[in-house]
Amino acid sequence: MEKCKICGQPVMAAPVFHPACWETVTKRMAEEFCDEYCRFPREIEDTDSLHELHCDDCALIRVLNLGLSGGNGGA
Repeated sequence: MEKCKICGQPVMAAPVFHPACWETVTKRMAEEFCDEYCRFPREIEDTDSLHELHCDDCALIRVLNLGLSGGNGGA
């Protein structure tokens, strides 16, 4: 039986990580990236505009979401 690459607990089938573990890790990573490295929050002060102009189409978020698309349909 495979083990989750994030928490080490057994998983029944691929992907070999629990979706909840993936979401926890990627949320933490995205928050750190957005707060410390992304330039857009410093350039766009209005939160709604920020999400509409950048966050909704952020390349990092799209890449992180790829981890949820295998095996379980992203659920």
